[in-house]
Amino acid sequence: MAEKKGISMLKLVAAGSVAVWILVTIELLGLFKIHQVWPAALVVLFFFLGHADTKNIPNIFVGAAVGLLMAAALPICVKYLAPTIGLKPAIYVMVGVMVFLIVALGDVLHIAFNDYNFAYFTIALIFHEQLTVHWLATLILAGPFFLFGVLYTIKGVMKVLMKAPAAEAAGE
Repeated sequence: MAEKKGISMLKLVAAGSVAVWILVTIELLGLFKIHQVWPAALVVLFFFLGHADTKNIPNIFVGAAVGLLMAAALPICVKYLAPTIGLKPAIYVMVGVMVFLIVALGDVLHIAFNDYNFAYFTIALIFHEQLTVHWLATLILAGPFFLFGVLYTIKGVMKVLMKAPAAEAAGE
């Protein structure tokens, strides 16, 4: 049997939902002068990368928060270690220790030390200024808003679309 080609209705609805909700999230955060939406946007990305399995939601949020906190701790640790071994070695040692912890503790405390932690830790380190409180607030407040807005929109639209053929067949 030949595989069906094209874009599924579910994919179209999901794409539209994500597109609308990212714009809504950006606009609402902008009202509060929050312009870095990435902590919330990654929640949705990681959710769908995990095959939309709701069991991953706690791991995404906790791992993300721990990753952001670890990124915030890195410059503090480097500051205290640098006078002893130098700045560059201190940075390397601390990045190495933190990556080691993320990977090594994954089997023991997976909810906090996981791929989501590693991604948020890495992305946060791109920025010269650590806006940890800002990023945590965006993650905790806008992440669920964005994710559940997308999910409930998909669910509602698909429910309506599934009823539509039945209504047409009944002559409505």
